[in-house]
Formats: sequence, C-alpha cells, structure tokens
Amino acid sequence: MDTRAPAAPERTVDIIARLQDRLERGRGAEIRLVESILADPQFAAHAPIAQIAERAGVSEPTITRLARGLGFPGTREMRFHLAQALAIGGAYLREPSVPAEELPLSAQVIAKVASGAHAALDLMSMGLADVDIESMARQICRASQILVYGTGGGSSFAAVELQNRLFRLGLHVTAHTDPQLQRMSASVLEPKAVVIGFSVSGQAASVRDAVTIARQYGAKAIVVTTPNTPLAKAGDALLPLTFKEDGNLYKPSSTRYALLEAVDILAMATAQTIGPKVLESLRRVRHSLASQNIRNPDLPIGD
Repeated sequence: MDTRAPAAPERTVDIIARLQDRLERGRGAEIRLVESILADPQFAAHAPIAQIAERAGVSEPTITRLARGLGFPGTREMRFHLAQALAIGGAYLREPSVPAEELPLSAQVIAKVASGAHAALDLMSMGLADVDIESMARQICRASQILVYGTGGGSSFAAVELQNRLFRLGLHVTAHTDPQLQRMSASVLEPKAVVIGFSVSGQAASVRDAVTIARQYGAKAIVVTTPNTPLAKAGDALLPLTFKEDGNLYKPSSTRYALLEAVDILAMATAQTIGPKVLESLRRVRHSLASQNIRNPDLPIGD
C-alpha cells in the first residue's frame, strides 16, 4: 500500500478574506455557516463535518457547496487552508484584551511561543488527515530491528525521542545522529528491519543516503519530512511535515512541535497496534524508577 500523503497545497490562500466576502454575497444557510466558521475558525478547521453543520444549523452538503464556492475542490482543502490561516495569522483573528505592544516582555514571549506551538500542531493535524499511520505502526511493531536517523538540532532530537518512546514498548530500536554511523548501520540491515528518517528540510544527505542504503538491502523506510523533497522521494512511506514559519528571528522555530507531534503519533499508534503486551514493558520501566523514589503514578514514565 502506498502510504504517501498527497502533496500539501503550495499556494497560500487568504481564506478569511474569501469567507468575509461571502458574508456580503451569500444568503440564508450559507451566511449562517460562514458566521459560525469565522466565530470559531479553530473548531471549523478540526471538528468533524457533522459537528460543524450542527453548530451552524445547516446541512453537510451546505459545507461542501461553500468549499466549492470559495474555490476549493472539497471540504478537506478548505479546512487545510483554514488551519493554515490560523497558523499564519491566528493572533489577528482574536481580539486581544491588551494590544501586544503594551504587554510586558515576558507576556509577549509566552504568547508568541505558545501561538507558534499551536499553529505547528494545527497544520500537522490537517496534513496528516489522509496518511495511513496504521500501516506505518504495523511495520514498526513487526520489525526485527528499528534504526532511527536524524541530523541537526530538531531532527536529531526527534530521532532520539522516538528511540525513547519505542524501546519502552519492548522494541529493538537505536537512534543514530552521526552521519557516518547512519550510513554504516544501514548497510548491515536485514529485510525485516525498518528505518525511520527525520529531516525538516528533506535535504540531509546522510539521512537520505542511509535510507537509500537500507532499502537496497531490503529494509523498509518511513520518512518524516517535507513533501516533494529528496528524502520524501527516497522512502517507502511518508509522514509529511506541514508547517509555516512566522518569520520571527528571535523565536526558536516552532517546527520542533511538529516533529514532536510526529514522534508521539508514531509511538502511540505503534503501542496501540501491539496492544496489551506493551503494558508489562511499561510496568517494568515504572518499577525501575521506584529505586529513585519516583513513585507518583501520575508522573511521566521517565523524565
């Protein structure tokens, strides 16, 4: 099965302006729907179509007609651009109680970092709507060996974090962030192995090379990267990174949150695919921490 996601639309569409224009030209049910979407674009971007229709008091076909009237092939594309609008200008869609420039520096920083994180997660959620995560999870849990590759700050962090998530499920997993080790380790894999490559740009040569080498020897490759890049084309299955930077040079890239969402999605899907057997491994990890007096069951398993 081809688990590649369709390429995300490259052109940024000002869907908010289009919706506001429909308020002037629409009628009846369509106006109620547009008003509902503009009142809570976050809900409209992520809620099931049936719930959007119920909240607006319209039929589901009305949503489809609106999407086409706005120039989109269907509701999926409309909702993608709505999530993108939230990511790029979400702060401007809410009336702040105090103008941003009048807030203390600490409040400005907190607001900008938090809004960037929300935006990254929103766009990722929309971009993964049609990705076959279940198929990836099955490959991971059946693998004789799992190698995770990432080079650079964000991607190496994601690779190591995925190792942390998977080993406690009882899986044989190793992360490599060194370019030479990536290539060498890939060359000794067997056909039952799986490699997972992370690269935000999709241009990391060592990760792409390792994926290519691994596939040469029969291993399967899952890549987490930007669509339509060299790494995206090198893997068997693509978990697409969909993000939009806000241009703030003082703020660390919010792409890290998109990477972390990808890590957690793969880890949780794998755990659920394995099923109750993972509970014994997790119990042992929790038990091992008792020697450090970390006994509160509400705390995460491992700091």
